Amino acid sequence: MKRTFCTVLMIGLLLSACAKQQILDKINLFIVASFDEISRDQLEITLVVPRFQAGKPEAVSDELYSKIGNTSTGIRESLRAQMDKPLQPGKLSVVLFGSDKASSGIEKELDVLLRNAFFSRGMYLAVVDGRAKNVLEANFNKKQEKGIFLYHVLDANTKNGTLPSQNLHEFEYALVGKGLDPYLPLIRNDHGRVVVSGTALFKNDKFVATLDSSQSRLMKLLLENVNEGIFEVKLDSGAFLAIENVGSTVKYHMKNEAILISLNMNCKIREAERYSTSDEHLRSLKKQFKEQLHQEETELIKTFQKKAIDPLGLGDFARSRNRHWKEEDWMRQYPTMKVDVDVHVNIMESGIKL
Repeated sequence: MKRTFCTVLMIGLLLSACAKQQILDKINLFIVASFDEISRDQLEITLVVPRFQAGKPEAVSDELYSKIGNTSTGIRESLRAQMDKPLQPGKLSVVLFGSDKASSGIEKELDVLLRNAFFSRGMYLAVVDGRAKNVLEANFNKKQEKGIFLYHVLDANTKNGTLPSQNLHEFEYALVGKGLDPYLPLIRNDHGRVVVSGTALFKNDKFVATLDSSQSRLMKLLLENVNEGIFEVKLDSGAFLAIENVGSTVKYHMKNEAILISLNMNCKIREAERYSTSDEHLRSLKKQFKEQLHQEETELIKTFQKKAIDPLGLGDFARSRNRHWKEEDWMRQYPTMKVDVDVHVNIMESGIKL
């Protein structure tokens, strides 16, 4: 037993000694990149590379490298010539697309990311309202390198905010799949601050429409189970109440030739100044919130249908229920297809559940 253990240990040491080692202060680890369209045939790539001071791992600064060219691979080779250290893409975790570039299509850039085994399928993609380079040039954070800061912003807004989940792997699935369209977070540079402003909707690989933060939250409710979010409810009196979603579930059903979306939400009242919490008032609040949510979700789905985009993946759901499903037939039916939203709301207040 001891001999076997020693043999395994020696093999492990030999393998680790033979492995190619890379020291952080001898390579460039870029973790954020941006793509902007300059003309029909040219694009600009900008990289933000963190610089670590020797002996001071907590002291990190950012250096920007930018180049205009015809292909992303060619530009990357040109960027190497500007650097005094090798360029390693293994830590790339955020890629930004300027709105012009996203509108003209990002298939070529995605192909490069997907073909390179160094790139993580879990990296975040986002569309910038304007030029993506302007976001990377902004001095929006002094305590962290820009790539890490942007990653945390997108991660927090996806896991605990208004954004539906969509990383590189999920975007690729929606892009190449049948019966669904991809989407990405939409951010902007607001006087030196990075703001998540909503969701960018795509038709194939082209950015075609936007949702604001409120609409993005509504779309998220129809895509996944959610246990957070504040909703304002306008009462008949004109007053507003703040209601927190503490747990919602969503399920799709086929009903004859229509799709039924069942949305169930458990809520708590978070702000209700001078509002009575009697049983009568809570029932009235429940009714008004249910009607408001149903109207807003229905209008959102009609917007998708009018633009002939399917970010909810209703076609993909229908395909899973019909072996004879054809994409051409679905696209003809989708704009006028009946999609119902059945909303159930439970409002809990002081232990009372309606």
